[in-house]
Amino acid sequence: MDNQRFFIDEVKELSTMISDRLAEMIQSGVLKPRERLVQTDLAEQFGVSRIAVRDALYKLIRRGLAVKIPRKGIMVRPVSCKIIQDIIAVRRVLEVLAAREACSKMTDEHLERLNNIIQEQEILAGKVEPVQLIKKDWEFHMSLYDGCDNETLKDIIVDLWSRMRQAQGLAQVNVEWGERWVKHSVAFHRRILDALQRRDANSVEQLITESLNNVEERLLQALKEVPWVDSSSGKGDQVLLKSV
Repeated sequence: MDNQRFFIDEVKELSTMISDRLAEMIQSGVLKPRERLVQTDLAEQFGVSRIAVRDALYKLIRRGLAVKIPRKGIMVRPVSCKIIQDIIAVRRVLEVLAAREACSKMTDEHLERLNNIIQEQEILAGKVEPVQLIKKDWEFHMSLYDGCDNETLKDIIVDLWSRMRQAQGLAQVNVEWGERWVKHSVAFHRRILDALQRRDANSVEQLITESLNNVEERLLQALKEVPWVDSSSGKGDQVLLKSV
């Protein structure tokens, strides 16, 4: 029984590591939308059992980064401009709610952590490191929402950001988008931090909404030039998955 428990625990640990690595590859654009994720190939690539890979793939599905298609298997989730519009529409509501609650509970230590992240962003911006900057953007917002006491709300926001990072990774093909996004991200984080220091929840709400509007406009424009993204205004996943 102990050996069986050890085996199960080992598979769970391996599957988490593989899932995280595949998520990183999807979010950085290395694995493209609709690319098949074959268990046997991935087991050989990572040097692990097919069971660990199978569990990792189902973790990816739960994270919204992969989908299972009948008779076709598991593949990287398709991306469309319609999907991104839908995600941002939901983010506008949820992130404002999380930010307002976090603002009311912000500590000096919390503010210092956010300031340190922005400083790291500014250093990376000078080196033009888009992948690392996207991670820092994620880190800033997740650190901000840590102040929110609603765990369910934060879990939903994390899932939405996971899928947004996939789109941002694909948009890196457009160099101009990357340069504009870097300036936008750092500037808005500074303004949000200033509002948090003043405990001005209304300004924080306004800035997050303004930032998301800006992201939506520029990201959608960039994605229209990416060959792996459907730029139609159809019904999102439903249309794309039927066409696979």
